[in-house]
Amino acid sequence: MFEYKDTLKSEHLSFGTRPIVACLSLRGASDLNVSEFKKGAFFQSPKELDNVNYFGVPGILRRGGFKNDGRLSYVISPVNNKNKFSLYFKNCTCVVVAGIDTETGENISFMSHEDPKYFERKGWEIFTRDFCESLYEMKRRCVPGTIDAVIAGGNFFTHVFSEEIEKMFRDEYRNVIWALSWKISVILGFAPVIITGPKTAKGEEDIFYDNENRRLYLFRKKVGDASSESYISKRYFKQEKKWMTQKTK
Repeated sequence: MFEYKDTLKSEHLSFGTRPIVACLSLRGASDLNVSEFKKGAFFQSPKELDNVNYFGVPGILRRGGFKNDGRLSYVISPVNNKNKFSLYFKNCTCVVVAGIDTETGENISFMSHEDPKYFERKGWEIFTRDFCESLYEMKRRCVPGTIDAVIAGGNFFTHVFSEEIEKMFRDEYRNVIWALSWKISVILGFAPVIITGPKTAKGEEDIFYDNENRRLYLFRKKVGDASSESYISKRYFKQEKKWMTQKTK
């Protein structure tokens, strides 16, 4: 029987296991914040980096162990102990799942970058197969009580485009959040935290994951309002009211 656990309070994690924590900062017009970040310890780590490259060549990605279904579909990284990053999120969403490997005692993780438009073109089935395979691998390889999962990315616009276009973005965001949350809940036994709300201003978002320290760094145009707050999918409509009423610049 599914037991409800408040993941915002880390009730799904065993004592002493760190949750994935978000660090949210501005992505300036000249990308100065991202440039300074790239000079820091994250990119000086002796571990290799996994570039979860949504715009990468599909065949090259697959040879590197990245699951995808062609250009502009989705990319899911291998499960390993590397740091990971993905760039230029617009309406796309990101999932990061982390846990402690039963054999090595190290944190291992995977990151995804998926486009809601792809689900409309080809449906949910192909992505679901690959995504669930990665979730089951984490469940199989990790110590129980050490797995955490978060969702980020997406758009939610008001008074930016026409109402028809804005409703399309809002519907896409809501549907993908619910769908991803449901799959994670069924396989891992807990609802993931949507670690930041959707972007409410035009612009892109870059996401970096520090595997060892379970820190997710996000750079976007606008921070510090309701769209920066964490929530879980069953509280979606409560958050949506905040996004609908906040001012968009």
